[in-house]
Amino acid sequence: MNKLFTRLISRSLNSYSKTDKLASTYKAAVLTEIGKPLEIQEKKPTSLKPTQVRVRVVYCSVNSVDVHKFKHESGDLPFIPGYELAGEVIERGKDVKNEQVMNGERVVGLSLSTFGGFAEQCVLDINDIWRIPGDLERKDAAVIAYGHSTALFTFSKLATIKEKDRVIISAGPAGMGLAAVDIAANVYRAQVIGLVDTEERGELVRQRGAFETVSFSDKLVKQCMKITENKGTSIVYDATGEKMMESIGSCVSVGGKIFHAAPYFYKTVPTPKCHSFVSVVSLKELRLQNNHLYRTIVNDTLQLASDNIIGAHLSAKYNLAQVNDAIKYIDERKCTGKVLIHMDS
Repeated sequence: MNKLFTRLISRSLNSYSKTDKLASTYKAAVLTEIGKPLEIQEKKPTSLKPTQVRVRVVYCSVNSVDVHKFKHESGDLPFIPGYELAGEVIERGKDVKNEQVMNGERVVGLSLSTFGGFAEQCVLDINDIWRIPGDLERKDAAVIAYGHSTALFTFSKLATIKEKDRVIISAGPAGMGLAAVDIAANVYRAQVIGLVDTEERGELVRQRGAFETVSFSDKLVKQCMKITENKGTSIVYDATGEKMMESIGSCVSVGGKIFHAAPYFYKTVPTPKCHSFVSVVSLKELRLQNNHLYRTIVNDTLQLASDNIIGAHLSAKYNLAQVNDAIKYIDERKCTGKVLIHMDS
């Protein structure tokens, strides 16, 4: 164990309190009925399985997936939403080793299958948490882990981007598109054409690195083709889904690739333009298909953020008691980036 790592561990352990572990109950935002507001309830901690870790949640992102699930389909009820979180480890299962994680360490977690992040505590498998590197703040880690990792996986493993290549990315209110713009523009130095639904989002997308923006409209395809000299772009990244999917897919070049990174929001993918290729991108499925790659991608994303190559954009922050206000804020499409729940507020 090197000296730098030892210092980081010591700093993290100094902030760890055993009272977190010994708490007999914790607060959680619980969905008890489809379409109804979440209820703040007191929950009792469950016993850990050998490879699980209990995290004291400090921040949890509110994502469009959360909003969609509690309005339309949630699985078994009662259900605690929230899957992108950051906090500190307060308890480990018996098979979790020190080199994997220690009590008191700052971590980010992705609970893509079981959720549970809208709570003061969350139990995750050891393979679904990562140490937060360097001085990266927990609130930033909780904003970056999912959307930026999805884009980094797409652009590093499924496509080839060279500096100054043109890439079309749709950016709606959820933050997925904004994350993709950040990765494409600031990691790969691509010339991003951002597709946006409001001028406010257009300004933000340009600030994050897009060299040009186009508004969602019936003229979208025509405008994109004009910008690209009627060639389209070799990569089209759809982070909005819904009604613009077919139009966005029409902007791809011959032999180009269309990536749909919002799989929760549609049941069918439009037939791709002739001589192009289409793929649905899902970090949740990557976790099942290649766990090592999944962990590597998220770790690389956090390191890029720690090195200030990419950055988080926080649209709004609420406390746990305000969780329904946070959901309404997203549902009304008011946000320009990510929304956080701060458990300590």
